[in-house]
Amino acid sequence: MITKLKGKVSSRLVSSLLMSTLIVLAILAYALPVFAESTEARPFSDVPASSPAYDAINSLRELNIIKGTGENKFGYGKPLKRSEFVMYLVSLMQWELLTPEKASFTDSTSKSSAYYAYIETALSKGVIKRDAEKFRPSDYITREEAAVMLVRCMGYNTLAAQPSLQYKPYEDVSDSKGYIVIARDLGIVSASEKSLFSPKQPVKKEDAALWLMRMHSKLNIRIDELHAFYALGAYSQKELINRLDSVSFGWSRLEYNKQAYRVELSMSNKNNADFYLPTGFKDPIDTAVKAGVSTQLNVYASQDTRVWEEEKQKYVGIVDFVTSKPQRRKAIIDSIIKKLSSTYSQNGQSISFDGVVIDFEGLKGEASSEGLNTFLAELKKELSQTEKKLYVAVHPRVENQVCYDGYDYKTIGSLADKVILMAHDYNAMVLTQSDMDRNVTFTPVTPIDQVYYALKTITDKASGVEDTSKIWLQISFGTAQWQSKDNKVINKRVYTTSSDKIRDRVLNSDGMKDLRVNYSASSENPYITYLNPKDNVYNRIWYEDSRSVHAKIKLANMFGIYGISLWRLGNIPDYDGDIEKGAYLDVWQQILNLSGGKDDTED
Repeated sequence: MITKLKGKVSSRLVSSLLMSTLIVLAILAYALPVFAESTEARPFSDVPASSPAYDAINSLRELNIIKGTGENKFGYGKPLKRSEFVMYLVSLMQWELLTPEKASFTDSTSKSSAYYAYIETALSKGVIKRDAEKFRPSDYITREEAAVMLVRCMGYNTLAAQPSLQYKPYEDVSDSKGYIVIARDLGIVSASEKSLFSPKQPVKKEDAALWLMRMHSKLNIRIDELHAFYALGAYSQKELINRLDSVSFGWSRLEYNKQAYRVELSMSNKNNADFYLPTGFKDPIDTAVKAGVSTQLNVYASQDTRVWEEEKQKYVGIVDFVTSKPQRRKAIIDSIIKKLSSTYSQNGQSISFDGVVIDFEGLKGEASSEGLNTFLAELKKELSQTEKKLYVAVHPRVENQVCYDGYDYKTIGSLADKVILMAHDYNAMVLTQSDMDRNVTFTPVTPIDQVYYALKTITDKASGVEDTSKIWLQISFGTAQWQSKDNKVINKRVYTTSSDKIRDRVLNSDGMKDLRVNYSASSENPYITYLNPKDNVYNRIWYEDSRSVHAKIKLANMFGIYGISLWRLGNIPDYDGDIEKGAYLDVWQQILNLSGGKDDTED
């Protein structure tokens, strides 16, 4: 800043400042590498431009992480030492280097060595383990060892130990299977040749560079699209619509009309329906429209609803009943198109929607899958004429279990604008007598290994949704509560509760004994335990908090999915008190932090 003296500039001060500036610039020009003009900016002469690792190698060089072997050589095709790989990894992560007085390994004791601080830092971050006296810094790092370090760096050491991941990802892999499974599934590593991984062979420098940059590209956790459902009980969080990109209204369902012997699209509140057009429906719609948020009408149907099929002389699922006949499909599709264009209430108010969510649940088998595909193709054709959007909700695949497999991800992905993966509610709904007697209460609502499998299958290159930008991972805020007495579960059917009740339990204003907020690292799910002194009943409640939600969003990102759907408004933990935040119940704020959500400030 130039000082002004009575309206004039001090010439002596100007000269002094200019001289100082020139000196500083000269020093900087000498000290800092000018990549644009130096030999360091040129690609390494021994790296083929056709190499898959070409960009990764240049990126690491630009970041000043790799130096090469001299004479503008990278050392292409040569192996990499363990110490070098750790130095690259720690530098890429930009971790603060640690130099403890006492060395952790007997062969890495010199603080003056180039790698001492990097090894100690990697150890402190859990990337390497102190499972031997020596680190072997000069040994070449194997492909297996590199994969393990990368997976640990991503934070999946516990996931890699899950029993569900202990299978051979390649024919020649026997050790560290879970780590290599994850590294392969996330697209970090690839086979050395055909179906072999060559786990005990040294990793080549170019492969190490490629793997490092692939891993690093996945570490920026974010939400690009945020969607939520507005259904029964959502009004208390109506204002959250302002921060969404899209909102779907759970106001319609397929319902069987016995008198007319047909399935109809209903929005009435008769028959104790959960999905109907509520009083004051225009308020949340207006909120969305004003905020520029896309609106969809959710059409719900459950295959558990059985309908008498005269032709087959048996009861069939309501979805199959509709999708199996052209005239039935047409009737429902026509109703959907009409509802999207203009839905009228009794007082004459009207609303319209930007699209539809087809939420047909409980489908199993090839026949149901083919029927749904046909229905969606015909619906898409009609929607395209009015430029309305098609969203489809699908069940997840469940590994080694009977599951709802009536969803052809590949075909659905080709037809839909968005595919909502309902990877939640994995907990048991009913316990067997044996489970009750054994006091089985470990029933996380979203075990992370199951969510992993769901994400893996829906992004499968052969059978999954080809365009992963169409996929939204849905997060539900369901709960599962079990009560035990005398070391036996006493409720056969699961109890459920709301987010507000979870918050009340954390605050513990009614004085439950031995109350603890716990977190299962293996499932990435929280649970509360406490004893009710009135009846001496022990309680365990599984639920979602900001930690478990973050874990799922992060994992979705790893599979290239950056869209999140929330079930539902009205039940999203959104508390900002010190106790609640300490118990990780500030879920909505953490979601906004990841989404860089829309500004809800009014003009």
